[in-house]
Amino acid sequence: MAASEAASHWLFASFESARRNSSAVVAFDLNSLSPVVEIGRKEVFGADVEAAIPPTKLGWLAGHNLLLAAGSHSGPAGMVGDIRLWDVRASSTVPVWEMREKEDCFADVAASDSLSALFKVGAASGEVFMADLRRLSGDGTSVDPWVCIGDRQRAGAATASRRKDGNNCRIECYRSWVFVARDAYVEVWTQVEITSEAGEKKVMRKNWVGNGPSMVTADDDEKTKIVSWAFGGSRMALARVDQRSIEVWDSASGAISGNL
Repeated sequence: MAASEAASHWLFASFESARRNSSAVVAFDLNSLSPVVEIGRKEVFGADVEAAIPPTKLGWLAGHNLLLAAGSHSGPAGMVGDIRLWDVRASSTVPVWEMREKEDCFADVAASDSLSALFKVGAASGEVFMADLRRLSGDGTSVDPWVCIGDRQRAGAATASRRKDGNNCRIECYRSWVFVARDAYVEVWTQVEITSEAGEKKVMRKNWVGNGPSMVTADDDEKTKIVSWAFGGSRMALARVDQRSIEVWDSASGAISGNL
């Protein structure tokens, strides 16, 4: 199993065959755990190993009734990734939207129901990109839906030089926040309204959870890489490599506590 995601009545799981020549997402009934439908089955024909990239990230958008399924493959020509959105009520074979990524392919991708958007971290640039769900149409080949909400100049330079600044980054959407884990630090993006003479517009702004890398002093304890995280209520829990404690951050109080 490559990935899983629970919805109100469904449990979605991504599978790849033992011979790695086919992949699919299976929807299970959450009560009986019986398989209900197979979604997006792909098979490899000939030497096209990229034809059946298994989804390694699943996300359920309850407000839009859409399933996000995304996976990437690293080869001699670089990273290639597939992103698909499925309306399981309409079809299990044809996605409502899909896109194959090659230039600055995603290192990780997530979907936000409240913001009606997809977010990704570019594997080459390490920058955060946003795609408005309301503007997605077709097969994603005619118009690039991604808008860089980070440093656009840096993103372009990193992509052109084929760097790998986004390796090991992860991204997750929770409520109206977008969290990005970069090694030992977590940045959080929020949507804010800016009022000007031209009217109001919404933009994404970045902050850090705790002290960011630029705020670290010689007296601070060295933080280790984040290997896992989870969200619930107003809290975020972090697990770090070689650490026996769990960090718990509370958005209401901004406090941190450690538990063995």
